[in-house]
Amino acid sequence: IFSGNEPFWLDEATSTVQNYAAKAGFGRDNTYSFSDDELKTDELIEAMTSPGLFADRVLVKLKIKDLKVKGKKLLEICSECINPSLLLIIQIPRLTLAELNKNKPLNFLADHGIISIFYDPDQRLITDFLRRRAASLGLNLNQGALAILYSAYEGNVEGMVQILQKMELCGIKGTVTEDLIRNHISADNHFSAFDYIEALIDPRVTVERRLQIMEVLLENGVTAMDLVTRTGTALSTLHEMRTILDTVGNLDGYFAGHRLLKGYTAKRPMYLNGARNTDLRELHHLIDLLTKADFMARSFRDEEAVMILKEIAAALSRKTLRLYPDD
Repeated sequence: IFSGNEPFWLDEATSTVQNYAAKAGFGRDNTYSFSDDELKTDELIEAMTSPGLFADRVLVKLKIKDLKVKGKKLLEICSECINPSLLLIIQIPRLTLAELNKNKPLNFLADHGIISIFYDPDQRLITDFLRRRAASLGLNLNQGALAILYSAYEGNVEGMVQILQKMELCGIKGTVTEDLIRNHISADNHFSAFDYIEALIDPRVTVERRLQIMEVLLENGVTAMDLVTRTGTALSTLHEMRTILDTVGNLDGYFAGHRLLKGYTAKRPMYLNGARNTDLRELHHLIDLLTKADFMARSFRDEEAVMILKEIAAALSRKTLRLYPDD
């Protein structure tokens, strides 16, 4: 039983068990997959109790997204059907130990097998995993490329792995540089969250460029609330850097501890210029504007939220431009 909130890790664990199980006689011809989205219980019962022709072992994979009424019933069915010929792999949402103890059918299954609860891994574990996965595809991510990939997908491991797989399908092998990874993240003029955040931080980026990135993201399904979050990331970064700059006089310590910039030194001047281009009073005003945009987005007034975000984007540029003179 695998319990967690990140489907990618649950699928990885399931695949690992399935690969070992194949060596023990659980073949693909007698492997069945079910999900509680669309599931006929009689088909699940038949799969668990009736090994296929010429087989004495069967593997059943079951994904349960809702552990309340339907999920609990499925667990009860599984409890009644376990047998020596069955390898049952169940994926469920992450539980606390208290929740686990309250679920009788789940406790019964756990007593007859193994339950693993997955917690969110830290950045170091994720980056180590990405290096290993890249190596298995014949790719060698340098430090800068790894940092860009991680930042662009904000910890979304499945998205990062898909980028690596796409590069492998394109015939790319060997060292992956910063420029190469950015080309694949932002291919076909599709900008990433990382592009948007950096465009707000870099004072050399024109207002027109920032608005272009914003419009493309919106056209590609990014919501106003997502843009509010990304803008908040940029403003909080600028505020932190400006505060340190005013207090210490340099950003050496900040860069040394930054998950991206400690290994991607070429980006440091751009971040430093971004901090120098603003002052705390201005940033406090922009953060107030962002609070209004957040309220608008949460009130489903997306157009008004985006207008405020455009005002923030303009204010962060060296070029003074008021988009809405009547505001």
